[in-house]
Amino acid sequence: MKTANTPATIFLRELAIIKPPLTALISLCLVLIFAAALHAATMAEVSANLAQLNVQQKRDFLVKGAQDERELMFYGTILVDEFTALGKLFNARYPFLSLKHYFAPRQEVLNRSLTEAKAGRHVVDAIQVDSSYGYQYIQDNLVQPHLVPGREKFFDGTYDPSGAWYSMYHLTTALIYNTTQVKAEQAPQSYDDLLQPQWKGKLLFDPEATFLLAAMEQAWGEQKAVDYLTKLAKQDLIFRRGGALTTQVVGTGEFPIGIVVNGETSSAIRDRGSPLGFKLLAPKIVKPEGFFLMKNSPHPHGAILFAEWALSEEAQSFLAATLGKGTAMKGVKSKYQEFQV
Repeated sequence: MKTANTPATIFLRELAIIKPPLTALISLCLVLIFAAALHAATMAEVSANLAQLNVQQKRDFLVKGAQDERELMFYGTILVDEFTALGKLFNARYPFLSLKHYFAPRQEVLNRSLTEAKAGRHVVDAIQVDSSYGYQYIQDNLVQPHLVPGREKFFDGTYDPSGAWYSMYHLTTALIYNTTQVKAEQAPQSYDDLLQPQWKGKLLFDPEATFLLAAMEQAWGEQKAVDYLTKLAKQDLIFRRGGALTTQVVGTGEFPIGIVVNGETSSAIRDRGSPLGFKLLAPKIVKPEGFFLMKNSPHPHGAILFAEWALSEEAQSFLAATLGKGTAMKGVKSKYQEFQV
């Protein structure tokens, strides 16, 4: 039976003819939109785009991108309460960016980030860690160089001229002692004093402080440094990972002395009432805490926005004067003058 060619049947017939190509076109459009969403800007692309913009355009570009990204993942050894305080200052300017912080001792920061990178899990945007550890990121090609505005305000040697790393702050290596157990005049005045019999079995040491050998080799020569550390090892050292833990243990009086701790960080604990005294032993060791932008950052606009702010005079002054960190920025004074470089 033949169907009448009514307007309705003609419409249905035409719709049947165009439906397959129309469906395909819609599907193609959806694929293209989805692909565009998947191709977020890389850290290298964002950094390259910034080089072509003026100061106001750079800020607008970063802010717009960071608003879309909405968050930042930061790994570092900076203490949780310190990063929280720093984050509040940052969010006063940029409230739209949520700062997430993974805190751990330096070896754990390094292990976690390298494991994630090898597995292809791109989670972290920026990392702060002892520069002697952070060089591993550069060797593994995980860092995106970026030239931060105002870098000329930092002392030479405290940042990489190509922009691979910057000193977010620095820490001075110190010996700490419990002032209720050890008087200032009794405390070791030199590294050689640590070899005296009365300190055997009473010295806390962070096993991650591998920089000590390099610093002593540079100051004394390889053979003298190795000979000294061999003798020190015979003092029955007590090992505790992380300077914060060492400081807490010495403060409670469980052990009288901790060697190779971060003076500025421990001073903040002293200011809260812990009975701690300090000695700076020669050679004086100052460790840059490197700031590294990760090449595969999932939030490159936010990461660069935070990096440029963290290395600005506002943030450096806060790190130095409020949090008591050492700073490599010219003219900025630290809260703890005994550790000022």
